[in-house]
Amino acid sequence: MVTNLPAEAKAKWIKVMDAKTPEEKIKAIQEFLSYVPKHKGTENLVYWAKRRLAELKEESEKQRKKSKSGGVSFFVEKEGAGQVVVLGRSELKDPLIRKLTNVKQDPRDLPVPSMTFYEDVGIQLVNPPSIILGSRLIVGKIMGLIRNADSIFMVVADENEFLRFKDFLDSNNVILGKPRGKVAIERLRSGKEGIRIINMGKLIGTNENEIRDYIRDFGIKSAIIKIMGEASLDDVEKSLFEGISYKPTVVFSLRKFSVNNIPVITPYEIDYLSKYLFDSLDVIRIYTKEPWEEPSKDPMILKGGSTVLDVAKKLHSSLFENFKYARVWGKSAKFPGQKVGEEHVLQDKDIVEIHVK
Repeated sequence: MVTNLPAEAKAKWIKVMDAKTPEEKIKAIQEFLSYVPKHKGTENLVYWAKRRLAELKEESEKQRKKSKSGGVSFFVEKEGAGQVVVLGRSELKDPLIRKLTNVKQDPRDLPVPSMTFYEDVGIQLVNPPSIILGSRLIVGKIMGLIRNADSIFMVVADENEFLRFKDFLDSNNVILGKPRGKVAIERLRSGKEGIRIINMGKLIGTNENEIRDYIRDFGIKSAIIKIMGEASLDDVEKSLFEGISYKPTVVFSLRKFSVNNIPVITPYEIDYLSKYLFDSLDVIRIYTKEPWEEPSKDPMILKGGSTVLDVAKKLHSSLFENFKYARVWGKSAKFPGQKVGEEHVLQDKDIVEIHVK
C-alpha cells in the first residue's frame, strides 16, 4: 500500500535525494523522519529510513577515522559493462575467478577487481573476502559492495549453501533476482519540462495520470519515468525511497538445483557463464554513427529499456536538448535505418544515428 505522506514529508525526501555527502543525507533523513506521521501505514518506511540513517552514520564515522588514520575502503569504482560482486567461500570462488580472469592475487583484506569478457565488452568482477557472519565490520563493508554492484555472482557447493546466503541477504533487505515490475525515475534539471512516462510493461491498479500526480506531489516537475514488467503505484514509491534492493543473480554450483528466475550454472556449463553474467547486468550495447560514416567499434553501454534520447544525452547535452530524430539499424528497427522519435526503445547491438534541429 502506498504510504500517505504529508506534503512537508515529501518535500523533505526530495532533499534526501539531492544530498551528496553522508553528512548531508544524515541531516536530510533526520528532518524527513520528523515530518513522517507515526502509524501502521508508515512503519516499513520509518524502519527503512532509520536503518539507512544508521548505515550513513557508520559510513560517516569510517570516513572520519580513515581521514585521520589512513584506513582502507572497500569501495571499487565501476568499469566495463557493469560490476558483479562475487560471493562464496574462498576455496570455491577464488579458483573460478582465476580461471575466468587470469587474476593472480587472492583477496585477503581487500576486494580484488578483475575483468572477464563477453564478446566485445568487459565485465568487472569484484571478489571480496569471504563473508564472516560474526564480524559486523566485514559484513557491513561487503553489504556496501553488494548494494553498489549491478548484480551478484554466487559460487556455492549446493542448494543448502545457496539458501544460507539468500537468508543472510534477505535479512539485510537485499532480494535476489529481478522484481516482477520495475520503475526507473530520472529527474531532469534542465531543458525538457514535464513528467513523461515510457511504458514498456503493464500498469497494475493505476494509470499514467495517477503516476504523474503522485510524482508531482513530491515537487518533481520534470522527469522521465520508465515502466518495465508489471508495475503498480507501490513500485513507483519503492523507486523513490529505495527501501529494498533487488539484485539480479547468477549462481555457480557444484551440484545442480533450480531457483525461480535465477540461473544456476554447473561446471559442465561454464562456457556459457559470461553470457549469463552479461544478461544479469540488464544492459545493452549501442553503436553510434555519423551520417555516411561507419558505426563506432566500441559500444556505448546503457541500461535495458534505454531510448534514443538516452543515447543523445550520454553523447552530449546539446544533442539531448536539440534532438530532432534518429535513424536506427538493428533488432528494434522495423527496417534498416528506420527514422524514429526520442522515445524509441533500443535493443542490444542497435546502431543509432542522431540528428539535431
